[in-house]
Amino acid sequence: MQEHVQEQIDMNTLCDVFYMSRSTLQHLFHKEFGCGPMEYFSRMKIRRAREMMREENCNITEIAARLSYGSVQYFSRQFKKEMGMSPMEYLSSVKGITQALR
Repeated sequence: MQEHVQEQIDMNTLCDVFYMSRSTLQHLFHKEFGCGPMEYFSRMKIRRAREMMREENCNITEIAARLSYGSVQYFSRQFKKEMGMSPMEYLSSVKGITQALR
């Protein structure tokens, strides 16, 4: 899944890739990670977005596009759901820390 974090993946694709039924895949992910496969994949995308904000000079629109989000608004909602702050708030805090370290 990590290799495909910049793509859009749906549950049917995951079932095909892992050769498992939807219910089996859901059960295994919940047992191993405490969430379903799509939530896990979403968390991976947000983790990658945070890396891009820290390490690359990308704006929010570029990050949303590179991670195959349908819109910046959807990306922002997913980010805030996972992180408890908007992408802009996170980016500002990261840039503030980076500047303070210089």
